[in-house]
Amino acid sequence: MARKRVSEAQKKEVHRRNNVKWDRENMRSLTCRIKAEDAAVFKEYCAAAGTTPGRVLKDYVMGIIDGRTADAD
Repeated sequence: MARKRVSEAQKKEVHRRNNVKWDRENMRSLTCRIKAEDAAVFKEYCAAAGTTPGRVLKDYVMGIIDGRTADAD
């Protein structure tokens, strides 16, 4: 019996769907609301530091979880 050939596009789509499913089951977003002006200042700070707001916040959260952040008390 001959095997059906699968195109690269089909492989990529299956991979993407599997990633979306895994993310849905295993990942969560943390959000907060702040004033637009404050968000703009924070984004500028992050850009000047060569990073992103998401990376700064994720590093902070992980620092608390790992016990490395002084504010963890």
